[in-house]
Amino acid sequence: MPFDRSYVRENRESQLQECSSKIEQRQVQIHDLGIAIERVRETIANIDKEINESGASVSSLRENIRVRKLMRDIAATKAEIDSHDMEEAAKFKRNFENKYNIEKQKETELQSKVCA
Repeated sequence: MPFDRSYVRENRESQLQECSSKIEQRQVQIHDLGIAIERVRETIANIDKEINESGASVSSLRENIRVRKLMRDIAATKAEIDSHDMEEAAKFKRNFENKYNIEKQKETELQSKVCA
């Protein structure tokens, strides 16, 4: 059986072409995978952004709840203050001041008698 160099050369050439074709296919796959990876990274970045924004929203909601509670407490305190009769309070204050002055004079007189 004679050795045919053309067969070997053609076979190598076909193998080389097949290898080149596979390399091109792999390069296309690598490129496509790179694009897919970038899309996944963008998706992760968007999810992270949403998580951070939701944290800020939760904080804002908590602050709103706290402010509303304080406003209710202020309204309740104001209502309690308004429920007191100011005229009656002024009357009691005048009575106290009158009695206080009288009692203070008595005390001063007693102290002067004791010291004398």
